[in-house]
Amino acid sequence: MNDEKPAWAKRMADSPFADRHFTKQLANRVMHRAKEVGDSSRRRYKWGIVATLLLVIVIVFGFVGTPSSEVAIVQEQKAYYEQGRLIFYVAPEPNARAGEMNGYMFHFEDAMETFIGKTLTIQAVQLQTGRSETVASEKIKTPSPGYLGLDRYTTRFALPLEGMWRLDVKLDDQLFGHVTVNLGTPSWELSPMFQSGNYWMRGIAKQIGFIDAGFIAGRNQKYMWHFWGTDEELAGPFQVYAVKEGTHTFVEVFSSNLSSSANALGPANNGADRHLPTLMMLPEKGRWRLLPYVHGRLLPSIVVDVK
Repeated sequence: MNDEKPAWAKRMADSPFADRHFTKQLANRVMHRAKEVGDSSRRRYKWGIVATLLLVIVIVFGFVGTPSSEVAIVQEQKAYYEQGRLIFYVAPEPNARAGEMNGYMFHFEDAMETFIGKTLTIQAVQLQTGRSETVASEKIKTPSPGYLGLDRYTTRFALPLEGMWRLDVKLDDQLFGHVTVNLGTPSWELSPMFQSGNYWMRGIAKQIGFIDAGFIAGRNQKYMWHFWGTDEELAGPFQVYAVKEGTHTFVEVFSSNLSSSANALGPANNGADRHLPTLMMLPEKGRWRLLPYVHGRLLPSIVVDVK
């Protein structure tokens, strides 16, 4: 294998700054300002400028020259290396945003023998809040179509919050490696209405929606959810969380019995593959994002207004 890093890996190693923040022009402006100060305060001002310049240099060049956990938070690391050898990398769908289903393609360098018969799990951890979610888990039986190994392992999942997420890849619950990806801010536009059967629903046509009776803060109301997907995708307990615009605080608004609801969703109804009536209440007025989960896996989110 060629040990030279690919071009995208070299780009990721560059400084996180688009250009140099402390330029010669900036230094000249600072010194010119120092000369304008009167004799009585010039000495104190000059030493203040020197201290400020030293601090700026330490901050700028410290970030550029020294890898640190802070840099990892503001810069994606889409490739995982061990002792200079590439182990795997991830290619997310362009412009991936929180609250939406996004595609991810993983390329693993190891031979198929490393993975065959083992359970590959991807756990996502939001670096700002520490929230952790298992987004994929599959027993590996065959290589990627057209390849001898897992050269193009693809999966789709949604994550609830914007910002930097660490994706921990595990084999049989043992950490194999990790990468970080940045999710853009989701749209906070009110989710559209669509028709299915004889009813109008709020959500995403042919994916998920509910018959919207409106939301009034602090009041319980009945909402009929509808789901489209395979039996495997829609099997398991059902939960709904909500996040108010401008916050990262999760509020649980509905949960089926997690210990007994192995198949919580009801049969086909109103043109959907599955359905479920729920009682939900949101505590405050404003704009909220509903985060529906089936078997711990986030489905596309729905934005509502609460009066």
